Amino acid sequence: MTPITSVKNATIKKVMSLNKKRGRQEHKQFIVEGIREINMAIESGLHPIDVLLNKHWDLDARDGFIAELESSNIYELDDIVFEKISYRDSVANAVATFPLFETALSNLSLKQNPLVVVVEAIEKPGNLGAIFRTADAAGVDAIIIANANTDFYNPNVIRASLGAVFTVPFAIATNDETLAFLNEKEFMVYSTYLEGTTPHHSVDMTKSTALVMGSEAHGITPFWIEDNTNCIKIPMKGKADSMNVSTAAAVVIYEAVRQRTS
Repeated sequence: MTPITSVKNATIKKVMSLNKKRGRQEHKQFIVEGIREINMAIESGLHPIDVLLNKHWDLDARDGFIAELESSNIYELDDIVFEKISYRDSVANAVATFPLFETALSNLSLKQNPLVVVVEAIEKPGNLGAIFRTADAAGVDAIIIANANTDFYNPNVIRASLGAVFTVPFAIATNDETLAFLNEKEFMVYSTYLEGTTPHHSVDMTKSTALVMGSEAHGITPFWIEDNTNCIKIPMKGKADSMNVSTAAAVVIYEAVRQRTS
């Protein structure tokens, strides 16, 4: 284990640069913060490159964690240095870097009658992470990030998902690629649309189903309205005309789960 006592250390500078998309692209790495999240990433098949540990973390717990790491660079950081790289307000005890990985649609392996969520041009990393968290809880088979408008590797995505980005299979693609994939697999595609007239709970989601959620500011684009998909709407009884996209996704996802388990 290598001690680091200065924020000017080259490894620390690299890790700090990974908080920005440009740094992630330059080094082809991203950050995972927290013991649980790091373990979930490892369990998904990823291997950490650098593991940076808080010097004052409980020794027994730290040694048990280190025992699971092979061929990673392990560093012990003073408080001031660890605080510099830590994204959370609370103590995370460990930060690790991982290599960027393949996110092609062709890598998705789906079971019979899968439930897939398509998120188009989601802007806020926290919302994207929250949708992953709901998808994990509901047993969604995959998420497709279409026309990505936020970087999946943003620390806020991983943080908001509580590690669910490592448990829910996903792919990143264009709208055209996504719809072609869904059509080839004979999915029923339901696009949530504020001006839709069909209640979300009145359609059949028991077969191969894709639920399309649009961006926070604009909802789904005309692509999903005009391209032979089925527009559905969550009934709204109050004065507000819309929900937060992660909340709306949860409502529609759990209607699909209800149908599939009733």
